[in-house]
This record gives sequence, C-alpha cells and structure tokens, in this order.
Amino acid sequence: MDRTEHLHQVDKPMNPTKRTMISSALLLAFAALPLAAQQQTLTLAGAVSRALANNPELAVDAPAREAVREEVSASRAAYRPRVDFEQSFAGGNNPVFVFGTLLTQRRFTAANFSIPSLNTPDPVKNLKTSIVGQQLLWDFGRSRDRVESARLGLDVADRNHEENVKQVLLRTLDAYYSVSLASSSLETARASVAAAEAIVSQAQARVQSGLSVEADLLRGQVHRANARQQEIEARGRLEMARAALNRIMGAPLDAATGDTARLLPASFPLPSEELLLAEQKKNRPDYLRMLTEVRRAELEAGARRNSMLPVLDAFAGWELDNPSLSDYGGNNWTAGISFRWNIYAGGGDSAELEAARHRLEQNRRRLAAMETTLALEVRQALIQVRSTSQQVEAMQAAESQSTESLRILQNRYEAGLATLTDVLSAETARAAARTAVAQAIYRYRISYAQLEYAAGILSPTSTAMNQ
Repeated sequence: MDRTEHLHQVDKPMNPTKRTMISSALLLAFAALPLAAQQQTLTLAGAVSRALANNPELAVDAPAREAVREEVSASRAAYRPRVDFEQSFAGGNNPVFVFGTLLTQRRFTAANFSIPSLNTPDPVKNLKTSIVGQQLLWDFGRSRDRVESARLGLDVADRNHEENVKQVLLRTLDAYYSVSLASSSLETARASVAAAEAIVSQAQARVQSGLSVEADLLRGQVHRANARQQEIEARGRLEMARAALNRIMGAPLDAATGDTARLLPASFPLPSEELLLAEQKKNRPDYLRMLTEVRRAELEAGARRNSMLPVLDAFAGWELDNPSLSDYGGNNWTAGISFRWNIYAGGGDSAELEAARHRLEQNRRRLAAMETTLALEVRQALIQVRSTSQQVEAMQAAESQSTESLRILQNRYEAGLATLTDVLSAETARAAARTAVAQAIYRYRISYAQLEYAAGILSPTSTAMNQ
C-alpha cells in the first residue's frame, strides 16, 4: 500500500474500538456530576421572581418611599389650622406684672389705684392656661409650592425604585447566565479530563507495544494533570457564580439553586437606534428622574421669589388666669388677622433666590449632558450586540474546525504520522473553542440585556428575559 492510500485511510473516522474507549471515558466523567446538577431546574423567570421579591437592595427602597409619602402629608399641614395649648405659672411683685395679672384675673379693685399699691404692690401668683389657633389665609403660593415639591420628591423616590428594579433585573440575568457559563465550563473541563484519560490510555498502549516512547506517555500524563486542574478551577467558579446568584435572589449563599438553563445560541431582534432613543426618553428611570429634578429646581426658584411677598394669617386665642389651682380668676379671648411683610433681611433672601436660579441652570445642563451620555450608551450597546452576535458565529465555526482537526490528528497519531504533542495541542484547542462558544453566547445575551437596559425597556417580560 503506497503512502497516498495510507493517508486516505488515516483521515477516515476512528475505528469502533477507539470510539468505544473514548465514549466510555466520557460517560464516566459525566456520571461523576455532583448531586447539585440533578436538582430541579431554575428558570430565568423563577430567578427574576425571587430577586424582585427578596433582593436586599430593593428592600431598602420601601422605607425610603414611605418616608417621602409622609413628607408629602406633612407639607399639606400648611393648609390646616394650627392649635397650641400652653399652661404656665408665674409670680412676682413687678408693678406691671401685678397690674396686668390682677386685671386678667378679674381681681382689680379701686384700692389698687393708690400710689403705694401701684409702686410697691404685694406679690401675686398667676396660673395661666391658654389655647391659641392660627390659620394661614394667603402666602402667594409658598405652601402650594412646598406641597408640589414634596410630590415631586415622591416621584423621584419612585423613579429611584424603578431604576433599582431594572438594575436588579440586569444583575439577575448576568448572574443566572454566569452560572450557566460556569456549568458549561465545568462540563467542558470534565470532557477534557475524560479525553485526557483516553489519550493517556492510548499512549500507554503504544508504549507497551513499542510504537511510542516513554516521553509520549509522560506528556499525556502532564496534559491530564492540567485538565484536572482546570476542572477544579471550573468547579470553584461555578460555586462562586451560584453564591452570587443566591445573594441577588436574597437566598442563603450556600442554598441549592438548581440547574440553570444551558447557554444555547439565540437570535434577538435589533430595533433601530432612533426607536431605542425614543423609548429611552419615555422609559429610562434616571432620565425621568432628572426631568423631575429640573422641575423641583424650578419650584425652588419660584418659592424663593415668593418668600419676598407678604403673608396673611388669622389667629384666635382663649386664656384662663387663676391665682392658684383652687381659686378661680378670669378668662378672656382675642381674635384677629395679621399681615406680615418683610422689608429687609440683610440681603439674604435675594442671595438665596440667585442661588436657586443657579441650581436650576445647573440641573438643566445636567439634563443636557445626560441626554448625550444616554445616547452614547445606546450606540455602544448596539455595537456590542452586533459584535457579540458575529463572535458567536465565528466561535461556532472554530469549534467545528477544532473538533475535526482533533479527529484527523488522532487518526494520524494512531497511524504514526503525527506526534502526541500534535494531539494534545488539538485537544487543548478544542476545549478552548468550546469554552469560547459558551463565552460568546453569554456575552451576546448579556449585551442584548444591556441594550434593553440602556433604552429603559428591560423588564420581566422583555425579549432579553424571555428568549
């Protein structure tokens, strides 16, 4: 048989004996999967549901939102009357104090008009009980602005919560597929160990038959040791990924999460950049929050301007003055309307107004800067999605080529036409290609979720979370 015929034969598929040996090793490797892999499957929707219900960061939002709601209620108090109760006890011989106290106690007599009594009166005591009520009538919109500002504060708190929800969604998806990626890497590492075992067995048989030297067996054993090390590292990465997912879902770090979905290729629809930018301005919580901040700054500037205008109040009071707890004195009431207008306050009110106007301009510029930043996020996310999609295709082709290359080199090594080093290099390349495919799929799915996040449309029902 000439060399050409021999080369055609070595490129044919592996004979049944060799295939059985390698398949058996692979079956043994997969049979060693831990019990955690036999648990109930955890879907992405299930992980998202747990995260939204139990995530510790989201739990922080509830008391913050309740606090802002109470502040809104407090701001409305300006429209309601204020009633104060006061009780005091005083005594002395100050002529003015004695004169006024005797009048309010209804105990003033003609004898109190004598000059000695007026100048050096006997000391008196007064137990004063009073109830005073005040009601704002008009303050040129100050109270209205305070209520509106508090309502906008509630809107800001709600937007913060929406932003936190979207961040948790993105982090949950990332953590979920990180577990899938780590599981895929562990599976690849175990397959590499099984393949390394088969290569060592094959090299050992060839050494025993005199077809290879001892160095080939040693190379195979070193390769097997490296494969086992990669398996150990992959197992550690899987444990860390599961702990991170548990933390996001609000579960104990060592809780059994169950198997996540395999990293399978996907094809997502790619909206136009114009449509994404339009959705961004309607749905992005941080952008809507910035719009609210601009409105609050406008209200603050208006409130500072209105603070220079007068205030109209109504007031009423009832007072009871007794010499002691057991002695009855007199009671009286007063009522009226007050008009209060500050004429000069050292220029502080004018300075505060200018400061409020500058803060308003600052927020407007921040809004303009945010618009360009968010537009850049959409552009970068689109580029990333296109890039990772192409990477998936390239890595899948590389994996197919590496698998075929390994098959050919195994046949050539069996025929004595290739070295064990060639086979080991091909096996390493195939394992790397499999890992690269999983990583490319992971990056593609994450980049699409980041695109939805940038456009403000990421939700439990969005495409990235359900395909």
